[in-house]
Amino acid sequence: MEYITVFFGSLLTVYMLGINSQLVRDKNCVGAFALAWFISLSNMLYIKVFVMSDEFILTYLCSALGSGIGIVLSIITYSRAHKLLTKKSLVKSQRLIEGTQDV
Repeated sequence: MEYITVFFGSLLTVYMLGINSQLVRDKNCVGAFALAWFISLSNMLYIKVFVMSDEFILTYLCSALGSGIGIVLSIITYSRAHKLLTKKSLVKSQRLIEGTQDV
């Protein structure tokens, strides 16, 4: 059970760190601040389980696998969400320009 916890703890922590770094790059202060609180909680829980583990190598491998998957998922998620939000923003702007939507 601890290996699954370490895997998902690492995945979640690195996933949120990846999303947060992209929020910082985009200067989204509110989003980055809010996500930092969840990163701290996830990181504390993950570290506690990792330190209490009896088998270092297997625990490390589970952690590394979760981290690798987490960073890739954060890149995919952010790019898809950003593309979707940009498309919606363009549609809304076009409607405002055409006068078909109230301000």
